[in-house]
Amino acid sequence: MKKTFCVTGSILFLIALSFTSCEKKTPEELLIGKWNMKSEHYIAYQDGVKTDEDTYDYDPGEGAFLFLNDGTGKIYEDGVVEYTFTWEINGDVLTISSFEQGVTEMDFTVSENDLTLTYSNRATLEGRVIKTDREKTLSR
Repeated sequence: MKKTFCVTGSILFLIALSFTSCEKKTPEELLIGKWNMKSEHYIAYQDGVKTDEDTYDYDPGEGAFLFLNDGTGKIYEDGVVEYTFTWEINGDVLTISSFEQGVTEMDFTVSENDLTLTYSNRATLEGRVIKTDREKTLSR
């Protein structure tokens, strides 16, 4: 009788555990929602030579990204929608497209409460190659 109770109890415990186990969310699911800007670090180069580097820390409410589950989103500055965009994920690359800013491909990492976006901009101006590497950190 005691052995039957232990086996039955173990089976019930395993069944209960399977119902309470955490489902791992996809990056798309983790991305959905509003993300508040924490900081932005950039490094500027001209013709491959570093010319500037700085980190900007955002004040609360100063900047935010909103990712909606229909593949659209909004960028807020001081609580006002500055840009709208579409987004998609392909592997570790997040692509954001907007009429105002064009297309930006970013490497990203996302968890329940933290989002990091890393990308580069490159342009040629008067024969000089200007490149800026950026890393934005956001939180819920």
